[in-house]
Amino acid sequence: MSDQVAINYLHTFLDRHPTRSFKKGEIIIFQGEAPRSAFVVKTGTVKAYNLSIGGDEKPVAFYSADAIFPGPWVYGTMSSAIYYYEAFSSEVTLYTINRDELTSFIKKRPELVYQELERYLTDQLGMSMRLNALQHSRASDKLLYTLHYLALSHGRPVAPQEIEINLDLTHQDFANLTGLTRETAATELNKLKHTGVITYGKGTPYRLYLNKLMQLLNDQYIADLPIKL
Repeated sequence: MSDQVAINYLHTFLDRHPTRSFKKGEIIIFQGEAPRSAFVVKTGTVKAYNLSIGGDEKPVAFYSADAIFPGPWVYGTMSSAIYYYEAFSSEVTLYTINRDELTSFIKKRPELVYQELERYLTDQLGMSMRLNALQHSRASDKLLYTLHYLALSHGRPVAPQEIEINLDLTHQDFANLTGLTRETAATELNKLKHTGVITYGKGTPYRLYLNKLMQLLNDQYIADLPIKL
């Protein structure tokens, strides 16, 4: 079974189930909540995050089409959600499915199990790249490595050496992702804009120019990682 056939097979299954819609900023699942059902993203983007003791938001992951969440609860390793899940795009539509029915369906089809494995490996790579970004001491490096992570995990090629980030991020979102203040994140983004690493504007997505981005990364091995989207 090819990847596309497997995806179509999954969609045929999903389309038999009800959906729920959420507006940007609506909480889908609260931290510590035991969900009533598993969720699968039909359209839009969902953000998972934690809150610091001071109430600062700490984004963990973004989920787009076909992503299943909350994974640890769905697959029975946790009794409740360990993060908040919130609608990140202007409108999010989710399939709601009994988790036992969903996991039983996936387990019977090796192609879908493999797809889930690939998804979790990609998520793991993204988390390790974000950790690498946060470990840098300079604000500029934190932002550069975060942009590299976003290019790998949430980007789409639009031209040779050009990647468009598929997330509607604000300066505050970049601050939350990097642990910087909003003002510092905005300043560093503006510097990268002037050097031609990134372009953006009101109502237009962030576009990264990979050749210039890679020249600024201090880790040659990381810089040489191929962008596979």
